[in-house]
Amino acid sequence: MTTAASIAAPRATARSPWFHSASFDLLLIIGVPFLTWPLVMAGQDALGSEVLSKLILLTATGHYFATFVRTYGDRELFARFQTRFVLAPIVLLIVAVGMLSSGHGAALMLVTAGWAFWHWLAQAFGFARIYDIKVGSFRPWTARLDKAVVITGFVGAVVLNPASTAIFGKVFLDAGIPLPDAAQFAVIQGVVLGAIVVVGAAYVANLATTIARRQPWSWQKQFMHATTIGYYWFAYAWLPNVLVAYVLYELFHDVQYYAITWLTCRQRVKRPGVAAWLHRMFRPGWSAVLGFLVVMTTFGALDLGGRSLSSDHPLHPVWLGVFLTTALLHYYYDGFIWKARESSLGSDLGIQGGLRASVVPGLRHAAWWALFFVPLLGFLSIGREFSPRERTAALVAVAPNDFASQAELAFELVKGRELPAALEHYRASIAANPDYAVARANFGNALDFSGDLDGAREQFEQALRCRDQFGAHRQAHINLGVLLWLGGDQATAQQHFEAGMRLGGEHPIGRMLGLAAALPADAVERRSKLYAAVLQLETDQVDARIGLGNLLLLRGQFEPAAGHFSAVLQRAPDFVPALLGLATARAGLGQHESARTALQRVLEREPGNPQALSLQARLGGR
Repeated sequence: MTTAASIAAPRATARSPWFHSASFDLLLIIGVPFLTWPLVMAGQDALGSEVLSKLILLTATGHYFATFVRTYGDRELFARFQTRFVLAPIVLLIVAVGMLSSGHGAALMLVTAGWAFWHWLAQAFGFARIYDIKVGSFRPWTARLDKAVVITGFVGAVVLNPASTAIFGKVFLDAGIPLPDAAQFAVIQGVVLGAIVVVGAAYVANLATTIARRQPWSWQKQFMHATTIGYYWFAYAWLPNVLVAYVLYELFHDVQYYAITWLTCRQRVKRPGVAAWLHRMFRPGWSAVLGFLVVMTTFGALDLGGRSLSSDHPLHPVWLGVFLTTALLHYYYDGFIWKARESSLGSDLGIQGGLRASVVPGLRHAAWWALFFVPLLGFLSIGREFSPRERTAALVAVAPNDFASQAELAFELVKGRELPAALEHYRASIAANPDYAVARANFGNALDFSGDLDGAREQFEQALRCRDQFGAHRQAHINLGVLLWLGGDQATAQQHFEAGMRLGGEHPIGRMLGLAAALPADAVERRSKLYAAVLQLETDQVDARIGLGNLLLLRGQFEPAAGHFSAVLQRAPDFVPALLGLATARAGLGQHESARTALQRVLEREPGNPQALSLQARLGGR
């Protein structure tokens, strides 16, 4: 929500230094952190961070609708900006659906993220300025410093906190925009930190001068800056889970927006020129308040429901495009419908002495659309695809203390079989946040794969002591159970298997077979133990029988190998891998005729099988 940067108006005695009242403002405007913090923490404990991050759409998308309530319910406002209110939805919807349908949604999301960030800054600035206007502070220099404090404070939170740096970095990488390297980003951080120091010093000096000269100043505004900017810093610097950090600040923002929309519309319906439905929605009484919240939340629920559509569903880009358009319209409309210098809005907010702002001429206003289309076209033209390895390495370069990025890079290194480097990045992730269950569980996997079974067990146990995230507990239960089973503690292993599968984890047999397939070629002994463990759980498991039989062939243990292949063939007489293995085992035992018979059955099913032909040639030459 934006307001004028400066208020060129004669001083007037403010009726009240509050938006509404001390209790209302302390609860719903400047003291919102004391409301949202316990709510979000309780929600995280009860629901988990993933569910909480989905439910925030109820208020995040819901507060977009609050903009449309005022925009299309205030006939005077609609008449004044009719062309914008009619054309903008059409243009943005066509662009959004078209780009999402054509696979260019990432560039659009980057532009939208930029508008959203500016929207957060603008609301923080606008609320601060209203408090100053309320007490009669109209100095342009003070207004400029307010804007500078908000901009440097929010930008600093993004650039100087690893978690928020990584979040915004991912949005750029999704759109194909490369990030600066570590040295370049260090320069950016230095510039931003210097700007924070300079602006902060100027702000404090201006405030001290204002107080010394007995000029009007608002302590509420100072508290507003602390709770708004400070809360954003706190969310991303202190909370280890970026999902919860986003929920924490988004809910703060939404509550404030609901509050000011309710205040202004409650006053606006007292004057003529509003739609009948708007008048009914903002009638006096608690039932109207509840109805307002229900309508906003229902709109958010529509977005939440639409997110359940799979990405390949034909309606997915349309549905996402509709709600992305509502977000863009919300940011766009708020840029000009919330001008505190407007006499009508000022009156609704209890501001005296407001002047009617001039309407930006149509062509000049249209030029501002370059802030949407120019970046969008630029991102489309220079964007490229990054591999997962490139993405994670770029994020670690700009945010080396972001534990999530370190863990993601380690995961990519494991996939590339670069184990020593992967283990170092897992250690860095855990050093930055020892309670990140995902890093613990995946670190355990990497140690298990490298043969450090004691270290793997420790990490799986540590993961289970952390708060569960992204299925880390189910993975840790199953993998720890496998280690315990191989170590002979089958009773405890079974408990972990059951706990993991209750949480939706894979069957332990799947873990054992997957690990056996992924182990290095020389890890014969460990692979054999895994196959044997599978057969303890399921005696007729075909993959384990075949795998163990082939390992026995490599060792020259032809008799037991033949037993495994024969067991498979009893259940699947025409299974080619078992026939080949049996033929090889019989040949090794000197039972050439029996081996030829098995080979003949293979070649009847696969005449060109190279292994069968090679073995047949060897047998024929004897």
